[in-house]
Amino acid sequence: MGILLYLMDLQFADKCTEHFLDSMPLLTTISPWPQARVYLWDITESEHELLAMVHMTQQSLQRFGSMKSQVHRNGFLSVRALLQAADLSDDDLYYDSFGKPFLHSGQYISITHSHTRSAIIVAPYPVGIDIELRRPKILRIAHKFCPGISAELEQLVPESVDQYTYFWTAKESIYKMASMPGLGFLNDIALSEWNQDQDFTAVIPKEMDGCIKAKGKITKGTGRKFLFKGFIADQYVCGMTKDAWAND
Repeated sequence: MGILLYLMDLQFADKCTEHFLDSMPLLTTISPWPQARVYLWDITESEHELLAMVHMTQQSLQRFGSMKSQVHRNGFLSVRALLQAADLSDDDLYYDSFGKPFLHSGQYISITHSHTRSAIIVAPYPVGIDIELRRPKILRIAHKFCPGISAELEQLVPESVDQYTYFWTAKESIYKMASMPGLGFLNDIALSEWNQDQDFTAVIPKEMDGCIKAKGKITKGTGRKFLFKGFIADQYVCGMTKDAWAND
């Protein structure tokens, strides 16, 4: 029904989109690394309001129509809104056979949404992003993706739920960036050198807890190295990764 309203009311949707672009209700935008941009969205709109804001390709309309969960539907729509905030559109986006998103321009993109929060990261080099709601249930599955919390992270992040959520966002974001089928969270991705990122903390909004960073590598195959940055905003942990370069 939502798609039908969207197609029937296209002229109204175009007007809403123009207004939307002038007054984008973003939570914030940040630059974790040079030429990388993160766009964060707090989903407060109804499905109908989100539909009126965005343009979708026929393929996305079909995918959206198959979604049963309201949370997933709103998350999918908010990501299309975030594309517009980044001066992109749904037409610029495509997916490979494994479901990894790409941009026709050659820029790299990663996408995430969790409950009422969504985000994208866009950069000229491979990047990954993940948002997770801070919930005690992560402690029940921690043994499946984390061999143990380092003393460095325990000092930076006192709450165990947050510690493991940081670990999860780090491993999930590197998994998205690496795009290696069969990459295991428990044994194939290692994290170390957890520190507070004072430089990044100085530029993120005050409502976000200070950023922490880590180094790590994929121990499976080539030993690819990467950098992680993460922070807490409200009840969510947001984590981002990129490849580690020689001058990092």
